[in-house]
Amino acid sequence: MSRRDDRDRQRSSLPRPIGEILDPALQRLAGSDRARAFGAWTAASGAPVWSCARPSRFFNGVLTVECVSSIWANELTYLSGEILVRLDEVAPGHPVKRLRFVIAREVRLPEGEERPETPPPERAERLSGEALEGARAMAAEVRDPHLREAIEAALRASSGDH
Repeated sequence: MSRRDDRDRQRSSLPRPIGEILDPALQRLAGSDRARAFGAWTAASGAPVWSCARPSRFFNGVLTVECVSSIWANELTYLSGEILVRLDEVAPGHPVKRLRFVIAREVRLPEGEERPETPPPERAERLSGEALEGARAMAAEVRDPHLREAIEAALRASSGDH
């Protein structure tokens, strides 16, 4: 063995500052496309969106974002063009080419953060009398038979006539 090998072995067995070990690994991670994509989403999304939609995967330019509900997934899908423009503004050179929004099985909240409580939906008052008759008359004028049947079924349910 050469003297250099001995020095390298001795050097590797000596304690080293944690920063000397972690810095190269963190730089590799921070520079990855996944990290840049997640960072761009964080910068562009803002607190209200961040609390309901979190990035979960990044592959081949597609950032998959898990949403707390189908409503969030639909709305963000609709806004994806605007979101991509926002990503370009706040994180130029980001690797995201397309966004994919899915419903999360379970959204992981940051430690100490609680899921916002969703109040139960309010029940609408039952239709009766003149309002019910007016709605039935309007439903009768709907040309599409499937839509008309659906409206009539909703009116029966809302009036208590099952």
